[in-house]
Amino acid sequence: MYVNQVAEITHSMVDRYGGAANKNIGEAFLLVWKFKHPEELLAMDESGEGFNNESMCIENQILADTSIFSFLKIIAKLNKYEQILRYNSKKHKLSKHIPGFKVKMGFGIHQGWAIEGAIGSYFKVDASYLSPNVNMAARLEAATKQFGTTLLVSGHLRDITSPEFQLILREIDCVTVKGSIKPMRFYTIDH
Repeated sequence: MYVNQVAEITHSMVDRYGGAANKNIGEAFLLVWKFKHPEELLAMDESGEGFNNESMCIENQILADTSIFSFLKIIAKLNKYEQILRYNSKKHKLSKHIPGFKVKMGFGIHQGWAIEGAIGSYFKVDASYLSPNVNMAARLEAATKQFGTTLLVSGHLRDITSPEFQLILREIDCVTVKGSIKPMRFYTIDH
């Protein structure tokens, strides 16, 4: 099934670029990158002044850049992977049963704190991450359908990226997300 190929591509690219595939949630993946100096990000966030890219340590900028870059690599691989292209073919049996079927992925990426821990029982334990920031990433992924884009990057993550990377990110909207009182900027990359 195509889901296995998508999972394989996603997990290998995320791993290659310093992240970790945490778990599958239905048709979504929870993917995590851990900043080298999270205290810097927390201090800037708590100050209320936002992120000052000029004083940001290079390790955090690189991790922010590579997290987004890994998604671009996944998108590129999905668009040229032979088996995925076969599924997208109008001649494939899936398109006969589901008119207009096409393998599509949406990616939402955000940054922020999360509680990391084991959830489960004596028989089955899973590592997981819980926070409003994890929920925000999920909302960004869901919003890719509304905005008609493959990738949505939060303004919070965009502000951490290198100045060179910020040049290729295009702001597409500023919205107040459900459960929040502060507007958030959404960015994408045209590919």
